[in-house]
Amino acid sequence: MKEFNKKTEDAEISCPLDFERILRLPQKELKAVLAEDLRGRGYEVKVKGGFLYAPGELPVLLIAHLDTVHHYPVKHICYSRDGKIVMSPEGIGGDDRAGVYMILKIIEQACCHVLFCEDEEAGGQGAQKFTRSRIAPEINYMVEMDRRGANDAVFYGCDNPDFTEFVCGFGFQEAFGSFSDISVVAPHLGVAAVNISAGYYNEHRTHEHINLEHVENNITRILRMVQTPSRWFEYIPQRQRNLFGDYDFEPMSMRSFDYGGDGERLASQRESLMRLPELAYLVINGQCMESCARYYIDRKGNVYDYLPELDAAVLTEHAAAFQASGEPLAFAAGGTERIHVISLEEAMELLQAV
Repeated sequence: MKEFNKKTEDAEISCPLDFERILRLPQKELKAVLAEDLRGRGYEVKVKGGFLYAPGELPVLLIAHLDTVHHYPVKHICYSRDGKIVMSPEGIGGDDRAGVYMILKIIEQACCHVLFCEDEEAGGQGAQKFTRSRIAPEINYMVEMDRRGANDAVFYGCDNPDFTEFVCGFGFQEAFGSFSDISVVAPHLGVAAVNISAGYYNEHRTHEHINLEHVENNITRILRMVQTPSRWFEYIPQRQRNLFGDYDFEPMSMRSFDYGGDGERLASQRESLMRLPELAYLVINGQCMESCARYYIDRKGNVYDYLPELDAAVLTEHAAAFQASGEPLAFAAGGTERIHVISLEEAMELLQAV
C-alpha cells in the first residue's frame, strides 16, 4: 500500500494557476481564473453562460470540462511517497481537472483553440450551450482530455478511419466510452474529435486518484500531435442500431461464448437488478427517454442497459431513473433478476467477435 503525505489548503501558494489550485477551486471560480490566465497568455477570451472559449492559431480545438461530481471542494491533497500519485479524502476531481491542467501545459508551446465547458457531469450542459452559440472555429480536429487511464483514445460516434489512424499513430489505443463534451460538439461542427486519457482512475469515487506520470506523458504526446501538420478530418457519423454501433446480431446467451477462464469470472459478476416499471422514465445525458423496456437499476440506483444479444447488462453512465411523478425510482428487492453485468469494453469485444 502506498504511503501518502498530506498538504492542506493553508499550504497552497495562491498566485500561480498550478495543478493544486486547479484541483481546489470551485467551478465558477476556476472559470473566472482561467479567463484571466488565458488573457495573460495573449488569448482573446469569450466568457459565456456554460462555457469559456478562446480562439488560437493552430487549427486544433482542445476541450476539458470544469465541473466534478464531488460534493465538497478539495481541501487536503495527498501524494504518494514517490510523488507520482495524488489523491484527496474529498475526492481529487481528476475528472476533469487533470484535463484542464493538461490544456494549460500544452498551450504553453502550441497556441491551440481552447474550450472549457461547465456541467459536463450533468449531461453536457455547457457543450450544448456552446452549440447554440454562433462560434464556429476553423479547425482540423478536436482533442478532449476527459478519459480515465493512460493510453485510451475514444471516438464515440465519429467513424473516420483516417482520423483514428492519425491519433493512434501517437501511441494511443482506440477504446470505447459513453459520453463526453465532444459527443455534442463534434457532430455540431462536423469535425472529427477524440477523447484522450487524462491520467485519472476510479473517477466519480472519493478514492479517485491521478497518476502524474501518465498526465505528463500524455501532455507530451498530445503536444506532438497538435504540432504535426494535418489535413481537416471530417466528423463521419456511425450508423447505429444500438448503443454499440452498426451491428445486427441474432440474440444469443452469454453461454454461447467460449470464455475459458473468463466464464467463471463473468459468472461471479451476476447482480440483482430491477427492471424499470412501465410508467418509469430515464434521463440520459440530459435527455428524457420514455422507452425503457431494456433498462434495469441496481440497489444504488445505477442504470443498466440489457443487451439481449449477449444476455448481459452494461452500466449506463450519466443516467437516472424516475417515477412518473418525477421522484427518483426506488429499488424493490422483491422484483429483481440475477443478470450478468459486464463492462462496455467487454461488450464491444464480444459483439465484434460474433
